[in-house]
Amino acid sequence: MSDTKDPYAPLRNRLFLAIWIAALASNVGTWIQSVGEKWLMGELTRSPLLMSLIETGATLPMLALSMPGGAIADIVDRRKLLLFTQTWMLLVAAAMAVLSALHLVTPGILIAMSLLLGVGGALNAPAWGATVPDLVPRDQIPAGVALNSAGFNVSRAVGPALGGLIVGALGATWAFALNAVSFLGVVWVLKAWKRQPVPTDLPAERFSAAMKVGLRYTRHRRVLQIILLRGGGFVFFGGIIFGLLPTLAIHRLHMGSVAFGLLLGCIGTGAVGATFILPRIRERFGANTLLGLFTSLFALGLLTLAFLQYLVPVVLALLICGMGWLSVLSTYNTGVQLSVPSWVRARALGVYITVWGGAMALGAAFWGWVGEHWGLRVAFAASSLGLLAVQALTGRLRIQALDEPMDLSPHRLQPHAEAPIHPDEGPILTVMEYLVPQEQKTPFKLAMREVRRIRIRDGAVRWSLFQDLAGPAPGVLRFIESFLSSSWGEHLRQHHRATVEDREAIGRAYALAEDGQPRIRHLVAAWDEPSSILDRILE
Repeated sequence: MSDTKDPYAPLRNRLFLAIWIAALASNVGTWIQSVGEKWLMGELTRSPLLMSLIETGATLPMLALSMPGGAIADIVDRRKLLLFTQTWMLLVAAAMAVLSALHLVTPGILIAMSLLLGVGGALNAPAWGATVPDLVPRDQIPAGVALNSAGFNVSRAVGPALGGLIVGALGATWAFALNAVSFLGVVWVLKAWKRQPVPTDLPAERFSAAMKVGLRYTRHRRVLQIILLRGGGFVFFGGIIFGLLPTLAIHRLHMGSVAFGLLLGCIGTGAVGATFILPRIRERFGANTLLGLFTSLFALGLLTLAFLQYLVPVVLALLICGMGWLSVLSTYNTGVQLSVPSWVRARALGVYITVWGGAMALGAAFWGWVGEHWGLRVAFAASSLGLLAVQALTGRLRIQALDEPMDLSPHRLQPHAEAPIHPDEGPILTVMEYLVPQEQKTPFKLAMREVRRIRIRDGAVRWSLFQDLAGPAPGVLRFIESFLSSSWGEHLRQHHRATVEDREAIGRAYALAEDGQPRIRHLVAAWDEPSSILDRILE
């Protein structure tokens, strides 16, 4: 079997294997702690809303911090960022163990500490997800992403079962302490990783500029928007299973801590099972068909939880939901990795995780409220129908990168000679003059729509296209394209961001002009006119 189709090929990479094992151990610790948190909350209150707010606390930071985390991960050494976030989560878990040992835990403290852990997770996730292409070849990225998801879900199968045993035998304090210890392996492997920085002759990108470019890129990248829309809808309705399952298990099925942990482990067991069949299904039916199939299966599992609240049907439903959760979200994650170039990958993952975390946090609070006012049956049934509605409305929006290879490798063209200005000088106005035959007017204007999208997506602040009313010669039209960059350094970065696919699109517009190349000028602002706060926000 070739490496492209071998789902275990990345594990032959020693560094990937070491990081994968360390992450697996850490995730087991996280799930052990999750059982401790939810079991302790179940002892303190019977409120479905308070129980769901633990999930909200854990995921809400993703809404605010994943995008900044992605921007930071794209402009600093990702290894150092990961070391910081892992150490942060280690300290929070240790603090929870101390508070629990001193019997100082209340529902409010549980929610607050889950929020602090979520802060570390939100900053960690984009950088962690963006490391896969740093560790494996491009043709192994889908397998690497799937293995990361599989490792997470192996921990989801093993961790809750261990958590139930530990909480039942030793108490929640030990669950929190073991989670703190589990971060040590990741920290050790990250310190041993000698990550090679990507060489560049460009000045360091500033955080605020990196944030703006990331948001602008998302706004003008339709394939990424499709993933965000479909993924956010799936998580909002499907995430109910993590918010309300503890209430169902503890207060409806009257389970002890060990049985509760084993029940949570059913989701991970189903996810692990999915890893063995995913490559064959993708190869036979395609990834977009897979999304529809497993979204429908997940909705069926939620419907089962709504109307058959007995142990055997619940276990079967959770196995199905686990398969669906891994299959759908690992496919969306792969879609993001394959739909964006390397320079913006962590920021794109940050936006994806922001949408994912926001949908999970808001969904957990919403479904907890529905469960408290109308009962668990109504909540699970409504979420199942909502999931089917999302699939019906968005299923036609196919994710291009999952079906067609996209050449997002950098177009290595040296755009400029040495310039006698500092990289921070600006703004820079680029003016391009095209001489276009009269009969090519309409095709040229259509081709320039794609050029506009690329310029703005890659960092241009403003873009315009004008036609000179006084043509240079009979039958020939003069068009002037202009776009504004915030500085000379940012303009150079735009050249480095262009992919082979982008250059082909721009080349199609150039080919419609005489000589196949416009006349290009670069103008630097004569003075820096101060702008209002509103202008800065809109830029």
